[in-house]
Amino acid sequence: MNGSKFGKSINGLLVLFLFLAFIIPVVTIFFFDLRFYYIPENEISKFYIYSLIYSTLGILAAIIITIMFRKEERSKIPNTIRLVLGILWIVDGILQFQPEMPYGFLSVVIEPSIQAINNVGVEKFLMIGYNIWLLHPFQFDALSGSLQIFIGVAYLLNRSTKALKYISFISIIWALVIWIFGEGLGGIPESGVSLLTGFPGSALIYIILAVPYILPKLGNIKNLQKYFIYTVSAIFLIGGILQLIPGNTFWTKGQLAYDIYMNINQQGENPIVYAILNHTYVYLLFRENYLNIFMFLLMIASGLFILLHIRTGLILVTVFVGLTWLLFQDMGIYILPATDPNTGLPLLLVLVLLIEIDFQVSNKRIIKGAAQGVPVT
Repeated sequence: MNGSKFGKSINGLLVLFLFLAFIIPVVTIFFFDLRFYYIPENEISKFYIYSLIYSTLGILAAIIITIMFRKEERSKIPNTIRLVLGILWIVDGILQFQPEMPYGFLSVVIEPSIQAINNVGVEKFLMIGYNIWLLHPFQFDALSGSLQIFIGVAYLLNRSTKALKYISFISIIWALVIWIFGEGLGGIPESGVSLLTGFPGSALIYIILAVPYILPKLGNIKNLQKYFIYTVSAIFLIGGILQLIPGNTFWTKGQLAYDIYMNINQQGENPIVYAILNHTYVYLLFRENYLNIFMFLLMIASGLFILLHIRTGLILVTVFVGLTWLLFQDMGIYILPATDPNTGLPLLLVLVLLIEIDFQVSNKRIIKGAAQGVPVT
């Protein structure tokens, strides 16, 4: 299979996977919210009127940008990155429109993150965003979701280098705001931070994905490959170190099992996911020390597999991240009120991108070798 056909196959499979992975849980989430979460009718109507108006303006803005830059040179960055970012941002935007979000986002998502931080200065800084949101929760929530819809649609519609550069600047700035205020700096100031439970934060992965569009040298496929290899391997190596730190309590009896237990009784939990989590929780309950050593070794090995460019290892790492997303992060969107798919899915998609880029680089090497009459192994 040549590089272009493989790339198209990857694009098609990713779009199908993301659609199936999101459509059922998103429908489930809204079903339970509208049925069980009470908001006065006048307030919910006001919220959705704001959301509809802002989202419409965002989509129109994305279309205008597409028309303005339709004749510009197309980006050399693999199309898969644009599709992944577009779909992820749109799903995040839709999740922001959950009925409970205007107030629940503060009480269930932001407030616990702030309380878990062990730094007074950081806590006071994050409270600034908390208090601003509290002034006009419906407007800010509608604007937040609509901005994410705009970014996602703009990524899906545009292919030009200039347009994607401008969109990526907006994407990076907003992702940084989310990473700081919405994800509490990816959990870094908290005790118990781990790659298993969401380090370094999904918004930071979005930033990693968007950076190639604003750095011209990453238009070269080999440079792009190196960029992803270094950034992703660093995440796993740092994750391994965090797993060893006693202050993160992963050596404490029951802690890792408890992280899974916290996901089990979520409102609207899928029964299949519930069964998997429950059996895993029971098995791990008294095996923390062995599991923690294994996780440390697995994370370090994952970082080295990526850094040393071992393709088989890369595939195994992808499987590991997928299991982490299921077992420890409850597929992100099942943890209500969900605002994103958590770190596991974006990180998994970056690994799939690395595999695609690896095939493209290998294909170019084969073509170049054939043109020069040199056998390529």
